[in-house]
Amino acid sequence: MTTGRQIAADNGPVGYALAHATRAHRSVLQRRMAQLGLHLGQELLIVDIHHNPDTTQAELVQRIGLEQPTIAKALTRMERTGFIRRTADPGDRRVTRLRLTESGEAVVAAVTAAWAETEAQATAGLTDTEAQQLIRLLTTVHDTLEQPTQSR
Repeated sequence: MTTGRQIAADNGPVGYALAHATRAHRSVLQRRMAQLGLHLGQELLIVDIHHNPDTTQAELVQRIGLEQPTIAKALTRMERTGFIRRTADPGDRRVTRLRLTESGEAVVAAVTAAWAETEAQATAGLTDTEAQQLIRLLTTVHDTLEQPTQSR
């Protein structure tokens, strides 16, 4: 019996391999973030706010590159769990500033360590040269896919 996965792998082996590796990487990182009390993706916000205290949500959206509703939902969840706090800008009460709480600051080092550990796990079977080549190849794939397609 032929499965959908087999057909996908046969017809798009590069895409299938990328998706397969991405799924495994995401699973490992998701477990590590859950141990810190974070949902996957929130770690990007934690680290960004740590490096850009008193940022606005609009600035965060621009830097992170996710949709505004996605970031708004994540920030609300992170505020409820005590990782961030929102304060009104003293110069313009319409502007809300974001800062990490003590709990948020406390997980920054653990987040970056989790990224490094996941990276080490993912590349354990590669030489340094192969890891650099993989980065170059994946960047090429990304850049090619991001280019607008030509009308024919």
